[in-house]
Amino acid sequence: MLYLIRSIALFPLIGVDAHPVQGNQYRVDTIDPGFWAEGKLQPGDLLVEVNGESPSESFVLRTFEYLEMASSIKIVRESAGESQELSFDIPSDLTRNELVFRLILPSLSMLVFASFAFFVYRRKKEDPAAIYLILFFLSIGLAYLSSFSSGKGDLIGRTIMTIAFPAVPLTFLLFLNRYLLRYGKIFASRKVMTVMWGGFVLNLLLQVVEVFRFIGIKPEVLMAYFALGNLYILYKLIREYIAHRESDLKSLFKLTLLGQMVGFLPFLLLFGVPRLFGVPFIPVEAAAICLLGLPLVYLYMFTTQRLFDIDFFLSRFSYYTMLAFVPTLIITGLAVLIMSQNQLPWLNWVQLFLIVYLLITVFLFGKEFLDHRLRPKWSKDLNNFQGSLDRFSSRISRVMKQADLERVLEQEIRTILPIRDVKFFSYEQDAASMNRTTGKPGQTASAPTPENEQVAAQAVRELAESGRKLAVGVAVVLSRGLAVVIGQKRSTYHILWVGDKTNRTKFNLDELSWLKTLANYSAIVYENLYLIENLIGDLEAEMSKRQGTPTWVLRMIFQLAESERRKLASDLHDSALQDQLIWYRKLEAAMLDHELSEELRNDLTDIREGLLDVIHQIRETCNELRPPLLTEMGLVESLRSLFEQQQIRANYSIEFEAGPLTEALSDEATLTLFRIVQELLVNAGKHAKASRIWIELGQENGIRLRYKDDGIGLAQEKLGDSYQHMGLSGIKERVRSLAGKIRFFSEPGEGLEVDIWLPEKTAVSEGEDGKDGHDSNLAG
Repeated sequence: MLYLIRSIALFPLIGVDAHPVQGNQYRVDTIDPGFWAEGKLQPGDLLVEVNGESPSESFVLRTFEYLEMASSIKIVRESAGESQELSFDIPSDLTRNELVFRLILPSLSMLVFASFAFFVYRRKKEDPAAIYLILFFLSIGLAYLSSFSSGKGDLIGRTIMTIAFPAVPLTFLLFLNRYLLRYGKIFASRKVMTVMWGGFVLNLLLQVVEVFRFIGIKPEVLMAYFALGNLYILYKLIREYIAHRESDLKSLFKLTLLGQMVGFLPFLLLFGVPRLFGVPFIPVEAAAICLLGLPLVYLYMFTTQRLFDIDFFLSRFSYYTMLAFVPTLIITGLAVLIMSQNQLPWLNWVQLFLIVYLLITVFLFGKEFLDHRLRPKWSKDLNNFQGSLDRFSSRISRVMKQADLERVLEQEIRTILPIRDVKFFSYEQDAASMNRTTGKPGQTASAPTPENEQVAAQAVRELAESGRKLAVGVAVVLSRGLAVVIGQKRSTYHILWVGDKTNRTKFNLDELSWLKTLANYSAIVYENLYLIENLIGDLEAEMSKRQGTPTWVLRMIFQLAESERRKLASDLHDSALQDQLIWYRKLEAAMLDHELSEELRNDLTDIREGLLDVIHQIRETCNELRPPLLTEMGLVESLRSLFEQQQIRANYSIEFEAGPLTEALSDEATLTLFRIVQELLVNAGKHAKASRIWIELGQENGIRLRYKDDGIGLAQEKLGDSYQHMGLSGIKERVRSLAGKIRFFSEPGEGLEVDIWLPEKTAVSEGEDGKDGHDSNLAG
């Protein structure tokens, strides 16, 4: 390497091809543009002396017919029939471009390739494919560095170039064959490899013949082998990608194909193939720069466990390329227009800056609109993610247990992502310990499998080592898979572990954002489950302490019951009742529109009356489930209406006295009193067999309700045992839920008396003793 650097530094390229003529002299044939001889020598000049000696004494000129590695020359130029002898001293100093593109950049590239090779050896020296990747890197670096010495005719540089340049496609094929063997694939057949080895050896033999037998071999032979070898690689990569576009190897072949195209296509299409016809489009220095992208692709592919999502990259690249085209076109046009004006230069630059600044600002505003309209159509994955979030949010509304949430979450992730496995476990960050694991759907936390234990233990260890501050939605990339926090309870975190994707690609930004949103949704459900768990725990503790149900629990239960009553009444009214009315109208219309026999008309009349009775019963049931206009009419008027209806249906009379109520009752107290009276009337008709009922409602430092009937009554000591049969137990619990008081008086044959008192203002936090403070359980 040091010799090649010295060769490049001491002898700049002259760029002259010459052929021998009589008398050990050489005549100039062509002069390559961009080199030292341009503008100094001319085709037809006769070389009579090189480095103070006969031209035939120059090894480079004699062997390769190049005028290179010379410090001084003497020529004879024929002009207008006269001969003119000219002498030139060739400086050893490199120009700035030569220093950068022919010395510094190739040297740094060689160092980079050598560093990559050393890195691969340290990381993967036990992998058989590593040696071929190392040879591939070194071949590219040496071919790039030695190309300038080879172009000068330096024997060592030319020998290295002859070995390294054709070794690039050969070692790459060897690497791919060995690398894909782990997936059970053979990239190049034995016949192809035999041809490649044969071509490689043939290039070496031609180099030997050229040096020792003085037979000129054109560099186009070497370029043809290189070009054909890489074109074959591109062809095979395209075929393999098409063959595996539906398999897990799709991303692998797409990434390899992209790297090969970016690295070699500019070199082949703009320099290599045109050079075969003598018309390269770009200089070799510019073409060789593209090769520097190759080692990055293959180093990443070989050493990492995951590939970056090439589909995501290409989708974003094409989308942003499309967006950038119009602004670039406008800015370029305006820049040409401004710079063509004859005005002060600084004024041109100020105008250009202001216009570009304004256009970019307008473009960024427009990009928001374009992202909304075009991006979902351009990237179909966005629609999948949005549909997934809608579906997931709908399904979690029915989740009642943690296992159900985990099952729904796993199903959604498996539907969208091509992943290998999904697991759940809890992680105590302070103790860095694993509390439990779950794996396949239906598996419980009490029966973790060894595989789940191993995955969770490794994940916990890596989470502890990462030192990341965890929170809901945080995703941590692990050596295997991805850990996402989906719930938190104090210092315990619920972790969703998502295994590696089957196509070996990394999780892209859209997938990570989608997983974070799922985690936030799940955290809300986890929080609700925690609250329910705490509520049940407080309830059990309270009941064990008081030997009874707390008033706040009774109140919540009655509120839930009333809510369900309203829903049921609404469903009955909107479905069953309306259907009955429709069939009743149809039956009436049929009886009026058709001639019927007397017997059939009587039967249909009975059916119509039966339907009418059912409609009436459904309406009554709806009214009982949801008292109509209770809030609007007030308690007193609603009770009067109830009594009128009950006296029509039942065999008892009701005397009702209502005193003035100075304080307006709350909706909850109004509904509670109404339900109590309903239950007492049902008890009077079904069990007490009463004929007269007296009810009094008034205000005595609260709301006082007195009830009395002349029913069969019951012994006082048996009254408690009969609560569950007579509905009186529910009345007592309703009163207790509002922190009220109730007393029962009854003897056989003397009817039943009930005295109820409710406070005017019932605080939610007050219980029977005024010290029950459990409303925190009802808060989110």
